[in-house]
Amino acid sequence: MSLTEKTAYLRGLADGMKLGENPTDEGKLLLAIADVLNDIAANVEANNESINALADELDELDDVVSALEETLLDEDGFEDDEDEDEEEIVEYELECPECGKPVVLDEEAIEEGEIICPHCQQKLTIDVGFEDEEGE
Repeated sequence: MSLTEKTAYLRGLADGMKLGENPTDEGKLLLAIADVLNDIAANVEANNESINALADELDELDDVVSALEETLLDEDGFEDDEDEDEEEIVEYELECPECGKPVVLDEEAIEEGEIICPHCQQKLTIDVGFEDEEGE
């Protein structure tokens, strides 16, 4: 039995007891409570219908997102890049020994072995301790 059916049953009991014909204070209170319960039941059922509709839409959106994930991502969960030939730019950050501010280095600066600090304009020598491929 739904909430509106239950409140209708309560209203029927109140009518059967003839609470509205010779209204006492208690009868007025019971009828007012039955009316409020009826309104609450109608709102709850309307909310349940809205929730069910939203749940259906959410399921549809989940299906769409899953389809997009399958299309855009590989089996490891990473973007399926078609341009895998492009190299990724790697940057490193170190603190300038002269001014103490951060300096960003890319691989090219590391290969050259020096960079100018953008903050204090001092020439910084970079020595990572690796030998290049030619054994220098």
